[in-house]
Amino acid sequence: MPSETPFKLVLDAALADYTNQVGIDLATYPLADSLRSCASPDDVLKLLEDSANKFKDFRDGNRKLLNWLSPLVQTVHTLSAVLGASIALVPFEPAKAVFAGVDVLIAAASGVSSSYDALVDLFECLGNFLKRLRIYTDLSLTSSMTEISVKIMVELLSVLALATKQIKQGRFSKWIHLFDTRRFNAAQRNSQRSCWEKAR
Repeated sequence: MPSETPFKLVLDAALADYTNQVGIDLATYPLADSLRSCASPDDVLKLLEDSANKFKDFRDGNRKLLNWLSPLVQTVHTLSAVLGASIALVPFEPAKAVFAGVDVLIAAASGVSSSYDALVDLFECLGNFLKRLRIYTDLSLTSSMTEISVKIMVELLSVLALATKQIKQGRFSKWIHLFDTRRFNAAQRNSQRSCWEKAR
């Protein structure tokens, strides 16, 4: 039996932290089985669209939520594919965990119509950050770039856990206005610098 990679340990810790904060094990979450059979970003988006349909605003034609989920799903799916063998020992691959976390967040917010705009704002921030990272998936994967990709997955799980927790405590709309996008912009700048240095 192969020894555990450092990436597996980091991802396992992130999943355990998510479970601790939210009270939901993403690997056994009801959508997990459906996510395991998703072969493309479009398959994932279809599943998340079904969850997003619970919002009245979404059903009435406001598709902003799905529009901002698309870059998140596309980039996370691509990053996960690029990680490949580095995450082979993880029983529930990180992309599927992130997608399950997105669904948990949407489900938690669906009972509160005022959360719709705040949720759109959060996914807009995450989508903008992730869209800029897609260009790095075309570069040769180094161990440093793999580490950065794993850190991005861990950070996404952390943000999803915190946002879900805020919704459950009835503070999501206030929290999203305080959400520090500078953290993501700084992370993106660091990722860009690191990726280009490693690609040389």
